[in-house]
Amino acid sequence: MRRLVPLFLTSAICLTLAADTTGGITGKVITKGGQPIPNAVVSLKRTDITSVKEIKADAKGKFIQVGLNPVEYDVQVHAPGFVDVKDHLKIPLGELMKKEFTLLTPEEARSVAPTATTAAPVDPNAMLEDAGYAAFNEATSLYNAREWKKAEPLFEKAFNSLNESLSKTKDEAAKAETQEKFKTVSRVYGLVLYEVGKENKIIAKLDQAKPLLEKAYELNNKDMRLIDALLNIAKEKGDKEGVAKYQEAVEIIVGPRPENAYNDGVVAYNANKFKVAKEFILKAIQIDPKFADSYYMLGLIETNNNSLKSAKEAFKKCLELAPAGKHAAECKEFIKAL
Repeated sequence: MRRLVPLFLTSAICLTLAADTTGGITGKVITKGGQPIPNAVVSLKRTDITSVKEIKADAKGKFIQVGLNPVEYDVQVHAPGFVDVKDHLKIPLGELMKKEFTLLTPEEARSVAPTATTAAPVDPNAMLEDAGYAAFNEATSLYNAREWKKAEPLFEKAFNSLNESLSKTKDEAAKAETQEKFKTVSRVYGLVLYEVGKENKIIAKLDQAKPLLEKAYELNNKDMRLIDALLNIAKEKGDKEGVAKYQEAVEIIVGPRPENAYNDGVVAYNANKFKVAKEFILKAIQIDPKFADSYYMLGLIETNNNSLKSAKEAFKKCLELAPAGKHAAECKEFIKAL
């Protein structure tokens, strides 16, 4: 039987039990020498239905979980670097059961006879998975802190470990379970590569990130984080088709964005294509009549078209919407000159 190791491990802490309807469990996970094992995971699998509850021990190896149905559970305790411990128990009604679990290292486990509650890993790929999940969990805090460069090697390790495990395992049920978790690892690894590439101007990192992000996008085309990253990569690479594709994806989710039409208008204006530029700018104004920058650009376009009255009105509108904006001083000068 394969170990079930959660991708995101959280502990539910509560100090009261729902009287007469539920029970709970509390205890500690320790080494053979009695030292606490921080962040060990206690997995409670109900025997009557398909339901697994994961509890994460704190820095002192202590754990607590209340609100459990008073039924029988298969228990599995796991921590990287230790052999899993298995047990079977029934949660008492309206009470908090106390349990202490002792985990052995592989060397310690080999020196003693196997017991009913101690099991060596059955799947040879379990160590690969453990390494992958441990690296992912460690990297997640760095990701949340936006420390992309520090997080990258840990996510790379998680990605490679799980990928290797998938290529070797012959257990189809376990493989399907790992594949689901691998999707999350792959997505986040791609985002970290993108952030490292963007932050440090490394095109190779963006190239490395792109196929991972595209695969994740195929699985969830409503993921704005992915769409934003892929859109920026397309812009950086000068991929017009990609830019159009992901801009459309954004508009499907959040509606048309005036910035996109505005930016296209600026590009056309800089290429002296004033008719095309005006079409884009008018589209931006239609999307958001209060987007002040559009009126500034419209003023410039109309000035080049020698439509001075229209230009003056556009500059006035920009100044009205953003009297202290970045174009305010220029608008005042243009109005005065016109």
